[in-house]
Amino acid sequence: MSTRLLYFGKLFLWLPLWLMILITPAKAEDEILLKDFVITTAGSPRQLVANVSFDYQLNSYLREGLLNGVTLRQAITFDLMWENNWFWNTTRPLDRVETELQYHALSQHYQLIRLDTQEHWNFTSLASALDYMGTLENYKLPLLPANALGSNASIVMQVTLTPKSPALPLKLRLLFTEDYAIESQGVKWPLP
Repeated sequence: MSTRLLYFGKLFLWLPLWLMILITPAKAEDEILLKDFVITTAGSPRQLVANVSFDYQLNSYLREGLLNGVTLRQAITFDLMWENNWFWNTTRPLDRVETELQYHALSQHYQLIRLDTQEHWNFTSLASALDYMGTLENYKLPLLPANALGSNASIVMQVTLTPKSPALPLKLRLLFTEDYAIESQGVKWPLP
């Protein structure tokens, strides 16, 4: 009788501790969080304008790599997806916006370059560079195809952040794979 009581006493002593450990949310170190995603029409129903806002949480590997000369490449992809009731959805790429973030050690600033327009901005802190990189305002998407409206189609947007692989021989390039890439969850915006 006393061993059973001792067993249940230990169980009730350790159970709250284990529950606290399991329930306590662990802070994710590397993730892309969506803050805002809005698509509006601009004139015609086939011309859409996107407003996107993200928050980046970089892990220590990406932070250290950035300070040691590794360029981070962000890609915001917009895909047009038709949902099927059977097996596979049909997806067609609509647009892609790429930016690169690099650190200049000599001048101690971060440079952000948008690759499609060749615009560049300089920032003194990583937080301000990531904040600016995480916003895309009044971005005009390409004209939608005529069969996209009224056909159970939607726009899927996703963001990836990867270290840009250096131009190295193949065996050394394997060290810089996309194992350290960060991806957001895809966000779907149904079309009318």
